[in-house]
Amino acid sequence: MNKRILAISSLLTLGFLGANAHAMDVHATFNELDKDSNGTLSEAEAGEDAVLHENFSQIDTNQNGLLSLDEFKKFIQ
Repeated sequence: MNKRILAISSLLTLGFLGANAHAMDVHATFNELDKDSNGTLSEAEAGEDAVLHENFSQIDTNQNGLLSLDEFKKFIQ
């Protein structure tokens, strides 16, 4: 597991980063997790982060089996 991704997502989840850093890091973290660069996170890709993996079904609000950037952002906020 990439420790940087876990650390960033944990900090974002806990709200320790400012708004501008938050926006940049959300996109950067999402893009880093999106291994196939298709603009969504599969459950396997989300599995790189323990918090995302544990909450995948709640984050996937449209229940299509993928996390969009919008769903990811809503979870992080």
